[in-house]
Amino acid sequence: MTALLDVHIHTKRYGDRTVLRDLSLSLEAGELVSLVGASGCGKSTLLRLIAGLDEDHAGRIRLDGQEVRGITADIGFIFQEPRLFPWLTVAENVSFGSPRGPDSEARVTALLAEVGLSDHAEALPKQLSGGQAQRVAIARGLFRQPRLLLLDEPFSAVDAFTRMKLQDLLTRVVHEHGVTVLMVTHDLDEAVVLSDRVLVLDQQPGPLLDTLRVPLPHPRQRDDDAITQARTALLRRLQAAHAL
Repeated sequence: MTALLDVHIHTKRYGDRTVLRDLSLSLEAGELVSLVGASGCGKSTLLRLIAGLDEDHAGRIRLDGQEVRGITADIGFIFQEPRLFPWLTVAENVSFGSPRGPDSEARVTALLAEVGLSDHAEALPKQLSGGQAQRVAIARGLFRQPRLLLLDEPFSAVDAFTRMKLQDLLTRVVHEHGVTVLMVTHDLDEAVVLSDRVLVLDQQPGPLLDTLRVPLPHPRQRDDDAITQARTALLRRLQAAHAL
């Protein structure tokens, strides 16, 4: 089976500092994959390269066999902060950058219903809670119907209860939309609750350190023994890696 996303980064540098080197990964269509590793190991940089936000690297990135060159509607990006435009309404933020019309409005309405914000279409970002703002960001990330959705620690700025609700929302909507997901997270519980696979980046630039498969059906219960075992296995692998 041909991978939807195929990445080979030979080198990525910032000045004299090498951030990524000899790194390869692939995602099958429909997978939800998490990327974990120590701060500064290049996780967010890798997402920016895949998204086409940074093309200054030596390597190759392909989506469904076609080389990615610059920003494309086939790849969506949800950042750590919602990054909503404060002068636009919720509905306008969701469809930002796309032509307005009946089809666009219908899609915004459907997405806001999916993320539980039907009553907030005309609200401004300052009227939203942090969790609501991130729901808008999820809707905006799905608006252009991307084939691949990238998320960079999307729930790190909200409280624990809101985070769990947003995790459940993400799992539901990505499966309903059939989108493939690559997500950076520092939360091991989040990684094993959401992911089909967890990829571990080394602290030093190099190939992937490890891959943990989480072959459990969705939706997953956080207090399930299998989830606890998967989290423990991931923690031990990370501890072993940092002991090297």
